[in-house]
Amino acid sequence: MKKIERKEAIRYFESLDNLNSFHEQFNYQDNDRAIVIVGIAFIEDLLLYCLESFFPEYENNKSTVYRMLNHSGVLGTYSSKVNMLYCLGFIDKMIKTDLILLGEIRNLFAHKTTITFEDENIIKKCKSFKWHEELMMMPAPKEASAMEIFKVEVNTIVSHLNGLPSFIRGEKRKLKK
Repeated sequence: MKKIERKEAIRYFESLDNLNSFHEQFNYQDNDRAIVIVGIAFIEDLLLYCLESFFPEYENNKSTVYRMLNHSGVLGTYSSKVNMLYCLGFIDKMIKTDLILLGEIRNLFAHKTTITFEDENIIKKCKSFKWHEELMMMPAPKEASAMEIFKVEVNTIVSHLNGLPSFIRGEKRKLKK
């Protein structure tokens, strides 16, 4: 059994605190925009946590790993994190596709102040999700709203991504001297 380092333990407990905060903000909001932004922001945090669990530890903000993962680095965007986790084999194509779709929805909400879950484009995108149907072994009920489908999708993705770092740590890389 691999020993968990102090830094990993601290990050683990931070992620539990973040999960609680996400739950409170995401599941009890009535504002469409807030639901989308909070949901995808938390997913992006989990994507980063997965990558940090794989890449070598970094000591400071001058390290190569830090610069790659930083918001202005090569893995600083939501889509680059998704694509890297897919290329490393940590997520499958269905999850990758749904994560990209979630990012598209986030971008629509971020750049259009009047958009809601009643928008036809948002409804279409929400009905395109596959991961929650795979996990629950059934399609969403016909009467389910786009917001309900979105929330179930985000919660199932969060549940999946939240468990990945402990698996990924087993393949953690080290920098060569």
